[in-house]
Amino acid sequence: MSGSRARRRLAEHGVAVASPVLVLLAWEIAGATGLLGPAFFPRPSTVLAHLGRLVADGTLAGHAVATLARVAGAFALAAVPGIATGLAMGLWRRLREGLDPVFAVVYPIPSVLFLPLVSFVLPRGETALIVTAAVTSFFLVSFTTLEGVRQIDPLVVEAARHYGAGGRRLFTAVLLPGALPYVFTGLRLGLGYALIVVVAVEIVAASRGLGALLWLSWQVLKVEDMYATFLVIAGLGAVLSYGLAALRARLLPWAQDLTAR
Repeated sequence: MSGSRARRRLAEHGVAVASPVLVLLAWEIAGATGLLGPAFFPRPSTVLAHLGRLVADGTLAGHAVATLARVAGAFALAAVPGIATGLAMGLWRRLREGLDPVFAVVYPIPSVLFLPLVSFVLPRGETALIVTAAVTSFFLVSFTTLEGVRQIDPLVVEAARHYGAGGRRLFTAVLLPGALPYVFTGLRLGLGYALIVVVAVEIVAASRGLGALLWLSWQVLKVEDMYATFLVIAGLGAVLSYGLAALRARLLPWAQDLTAR
């Protein structure tokens, strides 16, 4: 059984690695044969070489650090209140009924559109960018945490209460552990969306960051800079997402990864 599971996981990882490699290989061949013009679609080998030069001269490092700092701030700002709100909504029906309409109205609005509103309340600059980037992630973490609490079997809760668990003990021994797989799913989704929105906000309202570099490269037609930035953003997204998934697997080895369904 364990050998079969290991082979299945190896096959899944193989597919995950092979698919982008095949896309890059097809792109390289199309560029080498002239099917794609190098002016707008430089070959991946050319982009990778240019990426190395951007790393070597320090251009990329400053932009990447700025983006990562904003992602970290937005993720923290979304995760902590998001988990607390989701747990509270799962525990108290009246609160859930009161917040559901607000969530239904606000959640579909793209986060980047909140930037002008946030700028009315907060000073323009890093704080406004981070708060704007945290909006969608906050809702994702809240929703998944709420579902995590609601999916706990009521019989389990009643049994815990029958054996004397109540208040903080009920919360720490039953409710929080039962909701943790959903919490981690929300955190993984929220982290990904934090990166997406940070890059989008940087395009419209920042002079530093990967989004700002991407937009500047497009404006002045520095195509190799643009594709190199694309690769860095994609790599960061993969590292952050799979890193959090690995942390979940280590902390919750008994729980199924809900994003893999």
